[in-house]
Amino acid sequence: MRTALIKRKILNAGALLISYVKLFPWLFRLNKQSIVIDCGANTGRISGFLSLTGATIYAFEPDPIAFEILSKRLGNKKNVQCINKAVWDRNTTLLLYRHTEMENKEDAFTVSSSIVESKKNVTTDRPIEIEAINLIEFIQVLNKVVDLIKVDIEGAETEILQSIIQRDAHTLFKKMYVETHETKIPGQKEQIEKIKQQMQVKGITNIKLNWL
Repeated sequence: MRTALIKRKILNAGALLISYVKLFPWLFRLNKQSIVIDCGANTGRISGFLSLTGATIYAFEPDPIAFEILSKRLGNKKNVQCINKAVWDRNTTLLLYRHTEMENKEDAFTVSSSIVESKKNVTTDRPIEIEAINLIEFIQVLNKVVDLIKVDIEGAETEILQSIIQRDAHTLFKKMYVETHETKIPGQKEQIEKIKQQMQVKGITNIKLNWL
């Protein structure tokens, strides 16, 4: 096994463990009436973990390699809907860029797949076309307050956050955890700082920008 792949698997395992620890209290907060949206579900470990509560899980994953595993893992669960799309601030088609170290169909590297071509660890040599949906519109159609949203979408979170703030859409959910990627994408540090300031001005406290 290649060194790069071993390193990626170790990093993924560490991130997953941290995620489980952070989400553990939600096993007691969620129930069959709850709704969870997992944006960037990857191979479905976190969605599967939260599905134990009986909550309805919407698991979005645009990378077809990761989605195939996600579907096999959770496709038979009645309370989980696996959706092979990206979430963003609009309905459109986009290009998805994969990790520079990825060879063949190594699913471990799909955690880094991104629609942001300037992301430091992706290559623009072999993009694939994907569908994206407007996250706010998706939530509005549910016509119910969402209990928990996890957003780990490799740099595309800034547009979603800006849209949520501008439209006061934070009232559509109880809690949102977001992983930001300003260390990997040029110019995003300034964007994230502006988003934090806007959240503070509006008194938005149910969005946490410290997922991992």
